[in-house]
Amino acid sequence: MPTRPNQHKLEDLSRAKFQLVLPKRWVYRDKDKDYGIDGEVELFDQEDKAQGSLFYVQLKATGSKNESTILNVDFNIETLKYYKKLDVPVLLVRYSEFNDCFYVKWIYNVDLFFTKKDAKKIRIKLESENLWGDNTSLEIEKKLSRIKKLKSGYFNFPIPFSLEIKEDKIHNISKSILQTQIKKELKKYADILNFSQKDDSIIEVILDSEELKINLSDIAGCSFHSIELRENNEFSQGIAKDILLGLSTAMVQIGQIDYCGKIIFDYGLESRLIDKEELLVHMLAPLFKSSYFNHLLNLIEDILDRKKSIPVLIISTINILLSANTDNKLKVKAIERFHTNRLQAAIKTNDNHQIGTTYYNLGNHYRGQGQYYESTINYIAAKRYEPKYLNQDYYYSELAGVLFLLDKYKQSAYFYAKAVKLGAKGLTKALYADALMFSGEYQKALNSFHDYLQDIEEPKDEFLLKFLALEGVLKESGTKSQNRDYWTATRQACLSKIEKGLTPKQQLDKSLENDLLCGLAWFNYGIIQIEELDFDVAMFSFTMAGLVQSNDIEAWKNSTLCSINSKSGLAMLPLIIRTAYSFNGEEYLEQLFIELEKGTKNENISEFMEVIEKILAEPADKDAPPVVRVLNENGKFENIFREY
Repeated sequence: MPTRPNQHKLEDLSRAKFQLVLPKRWVYRDKDKDYGIDGEVELFDQEDKAQGSLFYVQLKATGSKNESTILNVDFNIETLKYYKKLDVPVLLVRYSEFNDCFYVKWIYNVDLFFTKKDAKKIRIKLESENLWGDNTSLEIEKKLSRIKKLKSGYFNFPIPFSLEIKEDKIHNISKSILQTQIKKELKKYADILNFSQKDDSIIEVILDSEELKINLSDIAGCSFHSIELRENNEFSQGIAKDILLGLSTAMVQIGQIDYCGKIIFDYGLESRLIDKEELLVHMLAPLFKSSYFNHLLNLIEDILDRKKSIPVLIISTINILLSANTDNKLKVKAIERFHTNRLQAAIKTNDNHQIGTTYYNLGNHYRGQGQYYESTINYIAAKRYEPKYLNQDYYYSELAGVLFLLDKYKQSAYFYAKAVKLGAKGLTKALYADALMFSGEYQKALNSFHDYLQDIEEPKDEFLLKFLALEGVLKESGTKSQNRDYWTATRQACLSKIEKGLTPKQQLDKSLENDLLCGLAWFNYGIIQIEELDFDVAMFSFTMAGLVQSNDIEAWKNSTLCSINSKSGLAMLPLIIRTAYSFNGEEYLEQLFIELEKGTKNENISEFMEVIEKILAEPADKDAPPVVRVLNENGKFENIFREY
């Protein structure tokens, strides 16, 4: 018979014994181990009412008699990183069968700084102070209460802190003198920090000869390393400022970003932050979302003026600027001002590379604001100062994109062709085909759509639908290319004035002879076909109208309804619905559902609605994330993707 492993027995024993050491009013629940958590503990008060506080438990049991083995736990680094991201704090619980006791340590206290680059595991060291004792449960209650207040923002300044110096002498300064000096320096920030005893503190500051650690109730904080390499001059002042920077980092980690900005900018810590480039980059994204947005832009400008080579900071800054909240007009203006200031600075130094890069960034900014003409002007200026853009397929794609939005279809197709020639694939090929189609090169567009469909496994619905629609149009009309006359075609498509001797269909045919992509002509053709109950042709006509006039909700609604009523159109229904929704969102669905509800005689209305919702619930196409492109040290362009 199979035997049960000793480790499994030990794990069950540790779980049972751990539940016994918990206060009776606490509830322990086992968790699904797929998440790497053994259990959770929820706290109840003396009246058995839930306090709204809980923590996760990671149990690690050992039967070893060796003290070193008992007090050292090897942990997977990726698991620790996962724990640090959780909203619920995780308590490491080490059970020693030999000593029949528990050691506990909050996971957030584990510092990953000294791990090797390719390391998979880290050793967590426990100490005698981590032993579970009579007061541990009370300490946990206090800790969770503080965590709750901190995360909710319900706390007041000054925040109580404790200071512990681990060694008798650091930097040839005795422990007592150093402690006095640091406390004296921190009194300058008395409305932020207030010294207290460890039991009453929310922030624990621990200093030794190698490391300064700022710990915010075991849920946030940071460490400053290489303390031994610091200059003796103003050592205490530097430590005090780093404590403030550590607190501002902790504020970011608990989501209190305005407090972070307050600490840095209201108390003159900008210059100290400039020296901590890695810390600044970590704070950039949240600070750009804070009310200190303009302060940070000014700081970045100051840094860029002072330092000539800080690639990580430059990349991160541009990345955040591209993804800034464009709904805020003041922020939009501030970003534009930032770019134009950088341009003027680059012009003063005759740095053509920086001039070109800044023009390119301005082009991206204006494109994001829908200012396509300004975007085009800046893109063109970029390549004049930085010729290397001429070898980049993305440059031509972006220039082609804004030209398309300016209805400059032939120029757009020209630049998309350059991008494809330089190796651009996938979506760029589809956009090239789109530009060819709107410039009147229908056969070339059809061929390019075909290349795109063969080049990618999961094509976007819009372009698959355009391929099918264009293929049908060319088979019917035989028109391979055309100089589109939009105004004449639109005038002829208006059926309020039908030319003498022509039927409505004949006049619409004449309109399409002038512009095969006349949306009004296709729409009116669909109306005529509905009256004749030819839902197949009506569906096709409304789909064409929607594809050339993407925001025409009426056309998309009619196309969808005709597809439902068509014998062969149901196969097209998913493509039509997803494409229409991608262009018009909930407004399209609202109009469609209103129309469906009018048909009260149709018993399948609710069924159709469910079908539509299921179609939209399928994985949708996702656009590529915004990308930042910069020149690296070797003179080659790198793509840096935004991560959110």
